[in-house]
Amino acid sequence: MASRKTKSPEARRITVKDVSTAAGVSTASVSRVLAGFEDVSEETRQRVLEAARSLNYQPNRNARNLRRNTTSKIGVIISDIQNPFFGTVVRGIEKITIKDDFTLILGNSDEDPQRERKLIAMLLEEGVAGIIIAPTDVDSDSYCSLFNSGTPYVVIDRRIKDCGADMVNVDGYEGSRQAVEHLLGLGHTRIGFIGGLEHLSVMQERKLGYLETMRSHKLPLEDGFLNSGNNRQDGGYRAMGELLRLERPPSAVLIANNLMTLGGLKAIHESGLKIPEQISLIGFDDMDWAASLQPPLSVIAQPAFEMGERAADALLERIREPGLPPRKFLLQTELILRASCRSLK
Repeated sequence: MASRKTKSPEARRITVKDVSTAAGVSTASVSRVLAGFEDVSEETRQRVLEAARSLNYQPNRNARNLRRNTTSKIGVIISDIQNPFFGTVVRGIEKITIKDDFTLILGNSDEDPQRERKLIAMLLEEGVAGIIIAPTDVDSDSYCSLFNSGTPYVVIDRRIKDCGADMVNVDGYEGSRQAVEHLLGLGHTRIGFIGGLEHLSVMQERKLGYLETMRSHKLPLEDGFLNSGNNRQDGGYRAMGELLRLERPPSAVLIANNLMTLGGLKAIHESGLKIPEQISLIGFDDMDWAASLQPPLSVIAQPAFEMGERAADALLERIREPGLPPRKFLLQTELILRASCRSLK
């Protein structure tokens, strides 16, 4: 007669009951320790944690979520998955959320409001605990609909019309102002600017920083010196080409994001001009490749990782305390000077 097969100890899932038996405490004490409650003695805490480690205990996420009446998923919608800036932001988000055992669901709107609305609907259908979003449209009703759904959310990088959202932004105006002041200090007065998508608040702020700094020095805005790309490499390539084909091109150019900077560099190289001997250049975002260029590129660095951390902290706080008043966080840029700008003095 064949013997009955039994599951090996390794195949059986270790439970809270097993941990409580090994630690010699109640299952309630085990649950409170593993959930992070502080009203447990240090001796009990250490016994539970040691037992959990020795048994290789893995919490049942689904069961825990049912007890909490919540989900362990957080939605993140970024506007351009090809932009390494957003990759760094997501890393910052993950650093914070993983500590609380949240899983990220990542969506790419590709700067398309209709696609973004679909992503929002999908995440709400999924029942995520909260959403972090880099919006495509300042005036879209989608965001107020999201607010009215009761799902906690945080807006990053761009601003939206006020409907009670937490927002984490970078002071792009000040970043542009510092860059233009630096170029003026080197003796440049013919400074061009390549902006991005005109409807985005972040691009409006960077453009305004450029314009108001030039005006404060009583410098005229020369024809063709203010150009717009599309936040992508091809847009930067086209816009820089137009600047270089002017009868009297600028001696220096400020470019409003990293992908357009790559396109601008391509146009400069194809024209045969040398940086910084014939044209000086400052870009937004300090990507890994910026310091590796020849010459290394001066940049307005944004705290992308910190933006992700701050947004995740804000979202988790709002998940825990939904009644918090709306908060706005403004992070600062840093002008990093390298060899892509020269003095005309």
